[in-house]
Amino acid sequence: MQETIYSVSEAVGILELQSHVLRYWEEEMKLPIKRNELGHRYYTRWDIQVFLSIKELKKKGYSLKEIGKLAELFYQKQEKESRISPEFMEIISKLVKAQLKEKKTGEDRYKKLDERIRNYQQSRREVAAALEKKNSKKKGIFSRR
Repeated sequence: MQETIYSVSEAVGILELQSHVLRYWEEEMKLPIKRNELGHRYYTRWDIQVFLSIKELKKKGYSLKEIGKLAELFYQKQEKESRISPEFMEIISKLVKAQLKEKKTGEDRYKKLDERIRNYQQSRREVAAALEKKNSKKKGIFSRR
């Protein structure tokens, strides 16, 4: 079975990070990221999962040095077992669900803001129309005399 691999740009899209952040994390934590025959980095599903874990731990306030020790354990475990442990998959699953929920919450927030903006614009148009109508009535009264 062929392993799924991701280019740097694909990984950046999945992880919602910039490529220089990935390079920095790789160098600081000495992650064993593979390269193709041209020397370009590529990532496996396992690498993506490790990066997701790192990202989440960073959000929780852990330093790269602390996280680096865990990353080493993730890769040691991968070498011992060719499959991903259920515990690790459960953690990753929770992280991905939380990330999707956070993204949805953000989208909902923007939708509510858009709705409020539309309501304010509509109110503004109504007030402007009422003022225009009021001003035209006043002009009509004064022009009759």
